[in-house]
Parts: sequence; structure tokens; C-alpha cells
Amino acid sequence: MQDIALPLSAFLVLAAVIWLLGRLFMTGSFRAQSAEEEGAVEDGRSRPAFGIMTNVMAALMPISSQAKKQIGRELRQAGFYTPHALADFLATRNVALLAWTLLVAFTAFAVYDPQQDVTLLVVIVGIVFAILIFAMPRLVLQGQARRRVTNIQGALPDGLDMLNMCMTGGLSLQMAFERVTGEIRSAHRDLATEFDIIRRHSETHTMERALDLFAERIDTPEVKSLAAVTSQSVRLGSNVGTALQEYADSMRTTQRQRAEERGNRRSVAMLFPVALCLAPPVYILLLGPAVLELRDFATRENRPGGVLAPDMSLLQQGLTAQRLSSEPLRAPAAPAAPANRAPFPSFP
Repeated sequence: MQDIALPLSAFLVLAAVIWLLGRLFMTGSFRAQSAEEEGAVEDGRSRPAFGIMTNVMAALMPISSQAKKQIGRELRQAGFYTPHALADFLATRNVALLAWTLLVAFTAFAVYDPQQDVTLLVVIVGIVFAILIFAMPRLVLQGQARRRVTNIQGALPDGLDMLNMCMTGGLSLQMAFERVTGEIRSAHRDLATEFDIIRRHSETHTMERALDLFAERIDTPEVKSLAAVTSQSVRLGSNVGTALQEYADSMRTTQRQRAEERGNRRSVAMLFPVALCLAPPVYILLLGPAVLELRDFATRENRPGGVLAPDMSLLQQGLTAQRLSSEPLRAPAAPAAPANRAPFPSFP
């Protein structure tokens, strides 16, 4: 029973962490999609992710007010307009991190062995994954915000053209937003949601204020310029449709120039990968036949009688000279005295 308790608990905690991380984004996307299909925007009456404990869970790990403002701006850019979106995000991340910490602590306690380093390995792996759990929701949120802002910027010229057509036909700017919202919802859902929000804000505030809030939500130079141009045209009483048409043409020109700039950058950036990927095959094709021919030549000519084969006679002479040079020189032996030679006479 103890052998299965640890894997079962690890599976349950990991499943809970994955569910918590996906709850914030998946449910928010489904809510936004259903609201758009019904032709309405989130009005803030949906329940928080953890009920009354959401604010408590969000405060488990305090962060600065600047970080909260940045996360709130990214949530609005990603399409999460509920009043408790920031609390849901922070609470989900904190609960996932807390669940992972408890799992790591339980696992380290269960496998603790003073003779081995398994506990240290578990702690290191737990710290690495804790960092990932803390950073991944923010990275996913930033990716969603960038994609949504890019989609809105790409669809904005078409929306402005349709607004101009509606205003040319006699509709007011507020009614034009309402008409265009229904027309582009199937093709540009994100832009349709923003136009619907602008229309609703214009009903309670002025059109200038609604456009300023739209620029604050998207927070891009193009949208800020659009809000300024439209507000100025409405305030001065000039033709808003003409201003929208001219600004749509300007946005298309800017987008075309940016696309060309990105294309030029990609060509330079692809130079090094292409060189690294194509250089080895080119070298193989150019030098491969020469290397193979050189190998065959060396193998063929190293045989007896070949050009590279060593001469046996010269080799034998070299070995003999080497052997002679290695032998030490010997002095000549003295001649032996004759055996019948008379001894020298002795004198007294």
C-alpha cells in the first residue's frame, strides 16, 4: 500500500496543478466565446474562480502594485474583462504553486535517506518546476495578449472601411459601430468584441471617452492615433467617415511596410542557419569524391610494387646499418707471446 501511495498522490497533485493552470485560460476563453456568440460582452456577474476564497488565495504571494497593473493590462489585452480577472489569475497561480510545493515536500519526506542524495535531487527538481509553474501562466498570458492585439491591428482597417460605408449611408457613428459589430463577428471576433464595448461605453459616456478607453485597453500607437483622430473629428464636427477612410489607408501602408521590414530581417536571420545547414552537404559533395579517390589510390599503391610501397632492398640495407651502428666498438686483441721464448736474465 505504501508503494502505491506516493505515485497516486503525485498523480493527483499534478492533475490538480494542470487543472488549475488551465482553468484560468480555458474557462475564460469559453466564457468570452459564448458571450460573443450571444452578441454581448462580459458584464462582470460571473463568479470568481475560487468563490469567496479567491482574494485570499491571490494574496498568498504578495506582488507590487506596478506588477498588478501590468498583469491587469495584459489580461485586458488578452480579452479577460471581468472585474475579478486579476484575482483569478493570481489565485490560480498561487494555488498551483502551493500544491506543487506540498507535493515536493511530501515526496522528499517519503524518500528521505541519509545514505543517498535522492532527497536533494527531489528538492532541486521541485525548485526548477516551481519556477516554471510560477512563470508559465504569465508567459501564456503575454502570448495570448500579443496574438489578440495583432489580430485587432490586422482587422482594424477593414472595420474602419465598413464604418465609413455605414456613415456614408447615413448612419451615425454609434449606430455604425452596432451594425459593423454584427457584420464582422464571424470573421474578426476580437475586433467585434472591442467595437461592441465601444458602443456600450458610448451609451453611458461620450464617444470620445469610449474611444479613449479603447486606446487604453489595446495600448498600441495605431489605436491611440485612431482614437485621437476620431475624437478630434467628432469634436470639430468634420466628416468622420473621411477621416476613418484616410486612417485605414494609412494603416494598410504601415502594415505593408512592416511586413516588408520583417521579410528583410528574416532573410538576414536565415543566413546563418542556411549556411550551417548547407555547408556540410556542399563540402561532402565537393570533397567526398576526391577523398574516396585518394583513399583508393593510397590503398592500391601501398601494395608491393606500388609507387608508395617501400623498397625491400633499401629497407634491408637500412636495417643492417642500424644494427651495425648499435653494436659497440671493440679494441683489437694484443698478440700472444711465443711459448719457447727464454726469460729475461736477472742481474744481482
